[in-house]
Amino acid sequence: MPFDGFTIRAIANELNSTLFQARIDKIHQPEKDEIILSVRQAGGGTVKLLLSANPRWSRMHISNERKLNPVTPPGFCMLLRKYLEGGKITSVKQYGFDRIVYITIEALDELRDWKPRLLIGEFTGRHSNIILVNPETGLIIDAIKRFNLDSGSIREIMPGKEYISPPAQNKIDLLQEEYEQFAARMWQQNGQSASQALFNSLAGVSPFSARCICQNAFIEPNIPVEECGDYELHALYQQVKTLLQDISITGSTSCILYRRNKMEEYLAFELYNPSAEYNLATFDSINETCDQYYSAKMEKIRLDSMKTNLLKNINTQVEKSRKKKFYQEGDLAKAQENEKYKTWGELITSYAHQINKGDRQAVLEDFYTNESVVIELDPRWTPIENAQRYFKIYNKSRNAIKHLEYLLKQSTNEIIYLESVIVTIEQADSIAEQDEIIEELEKEGYLKARPLKGKSRKLPKSLPRKYISTDGLEILVGRNNRQNDSLTIKGADRHDLWLHTKDIPGTHVIIRLPNYFNSVNQLPDATLEEAAMLAAYYSKASEDEKVQVDYTFRNNVRKPSGAKPGMVVYDNYWTIIVNPRSERMLQIIEKVE
Repeated sequence: MPFDGFTIRAIANELNSTLFQARIDKIHQPEKDEIILSVRQAGGGTVKLLLSANPRWSRMHISNERKLNPVTPPGFCMLLRKYLEGGKITSVKQYGFDRIVYITIEALDELRDWKPRLLIGEFTGRHSNIILVNPETGLIIDAIKRFNLDSGSIREIMPGKEYISPPAQNKIDLLQEEYEQFAARMWQQNGQSASQALFNSLAGVSPFSARCICQNAFIEPNIPVEECGDYELHALYQQVKTLLQDISITGSTSCILYRRNKMEEYLAFELYNPSAEYNLATFDSINETCDQYYSAKMEKIRLDSMKTNLLKNINTQVEKSRKKKFYQEGDLAKAQENEKYKTWGELITSYAHQINKGDRQAVLEDFYTNESVVIELDPRWTPIENAQRYFKIYNKSRNAIKHLEYLLKQSTNEIIYLESVIVTIEQADSIAEQDEIIEELEKEGYLKARPLKGKSRKLPKSLPRKYISTDGLEILVGRNNRQNDSLTIKGADRHDLWLHTKDIPGTHVIIRLPNYFNSVNQLPDATLEEAAMLAAYYSKASEDEKVQVDYTFRNNVRKPSGAKPGMVVYDNYWTIIVNPRSERMLQIIEKVE
């Protein structure tokens, strides 16, 4: 959801209360378009106020997210420190219902006199900016993004220039307009839906907020506005008025909407009658709502970026391994063709009495096939010397075959391993999981080791995914290859059941079985099917509708010496076919922890 005027009104009102007379202790600029003010509240306690002018994720709120700061602070950060550090926040106000916030700060100047400073956050999408202004003169001190008229900007944002607010939108401010003006504006939107007309008419409302306001007013968002009478428009008008009163109160309820356990949107107000596909988490602080929402979104962006880079790297490695395997197969085929030289040597030896030194070829009967064979001879050598030459070629080829078969097996195992890594990268849910995969690839030599920071680089360790089956049995699912090894080889008991997709890269799955289970026939069908579906879902075959999954007791699974992470062999197994794309699979995934 965009950081709309309703959200900004709620945040500004909350911050105006909680940060009044708060002292700015530190200022950092972790990103080129983002600053963080570390402020000590008047009542005690330190919080971090984040302002972002990112074109896609422009926003302002209290943040608990930890960010790395550059060794050398950017120029704008140094300027803010000069003008604002040690200052006190005296007010946080929204400009009308626009996506603009004025933070007024009293700070000491060079002469140790208290002077007002105005930090302006313009959270207007690709035109977002953070601007420091001298409110006494109205002149810009500097901005995180500078614009001059030559760049095509309609406003000049440069040091020493007068600050001019962005042009106002032609929309209604319901704090200043009555119902009649609201209804007239709505009815002018002929051909639009009720929610679209609300968005076009009302200042501070995003398209998503408009739809939710309609839902709260029990108005179908897609109903044509011309079909709305006074009853419907009065309901919308009153709903907006009520929301404006609510978000003006510190501690009003806001919410995050989840669909299938995935965070979708957030609202500065509570959604009273969400559709069945949504679940709501409510908060008493809009800052907490935004922090949770954007922290998750930013982690998802970083996670996706890590995935993209890792997948590019590993796919390159896979292609190299496949090319290497292709050439090894060609060399092996050529070497295997040299098997005939053993037969030729044997034939020359057997028919040596029929061959003379100086002959260039011999036509001999193959006593294996009873067919005539034409064998080339070196006229300089005796028949036995020619035979020895062919035996030598054969022996050399035989050694080459053994070596090539070994190399081919190594290449095949490497491809299987790397494809299993690709599956774990694609299905990783957190940066911690990706870090574990990176650490694994570093140890295996596929990635260059990252430099340690400080004394050591401690990575948070993820735990296997956990699911409680319909029958109450615990099912564990590995998240990466090293975790698969730990789960199967170290963590599972000998009598636990182990599952894996047949001949397809995927995760290890363990069903924890009670001690009194001594036969697979005692395992409930529902638990077996659910575990097999999880094995198929977290595999390369997750998009297939029929996937074979092998299962056996843990004591039938072994890890060969020197095998790569996650690689095991097993025997005495059974096979089940499942559909990881079924509706039941979706229900299972929702319950996986």
